[in-house]
Amino acid sequence: MLVATFSLALLSVLPKVSGHSGELLQPLGDTPALTDTYFPAFWDPSMWGFNVTDKTYPYDNRPVVPIKNMNFQQWWFHGHLDHPPNAGDFFELPAGKPATAQIACNKGATDFFASSEGGDIRDPNNLDDVCPKSPTTAYHTNGFDDLEGCALAITYKSDVNQVKPEDFTVFSVNQTCVWTRHTEFQVPERMPACPDEGCICAFFWIHSVSRSSRPCLSNSNHTSHSPKVAAKRTT
Repeated sequence: MLVATFSLALLSVLPKVSGHSGELLQPLGDTPALTDTYFPAFWDPSMWGFNVTDKTYPYDNRPVVPIKNMNFQQWWFHGHLDHPPNAGDFFELPAGKPATAQIACNKGATDFFASSEGGDIRDPNNLDDVCPKSPTTAYHTNGFDDLEGCALAITYKSDVNQVKPEDFTVFSVNQTCVWTRHTEFQVPERMPACPDEGCICAFFWIHSVSRSSRPCLSNSNHTSHSPKVAAKRTT
């Protein structure tokens, strides 16, 4: 099994990325609607910036905030390099099997709601809702046939300070993402093992141009492979 630490700090492999229109979505129930100002993120304790709130920085720098017009230092890992995952927090990548990500517009819409400022906002009638109480346009699609897909990439460098955008290699793609909170990514059976300190992975998402301009965004986490996987790779 691969154990991954994902830095869910939003990073991008592009020198500049575009953002949103900031359109306000109307509530569909008692829970306030999330806004078009935010992107869905891949939430996991192994991410950089997992506990960053809108009060951590002088500006709102949560993982779901667009990185339009940010300089390199701000958009690389979403500026969360000083907020790494705790030691031992890894996201598991089971070789030859799917890894399940939790993608949402707010941490409160995931199983990690206990550490979210607003608590549990999951919809009990649809626990797979990416942006509860909001239409699909909240995550930039007009419907299932309007999805552009997501990808996971990996670098075998363990020291985040040594990682560069060009170090990441895509190893898994889901073409119907973002659509459900629980999203599966198939992990190749013969991926090489990570060093003992782990690898770093990134999550990439391209949203539909029908909703606004098309940015390519990502999050990063820390990952590692078990010796069993490494041995399998060398055969």
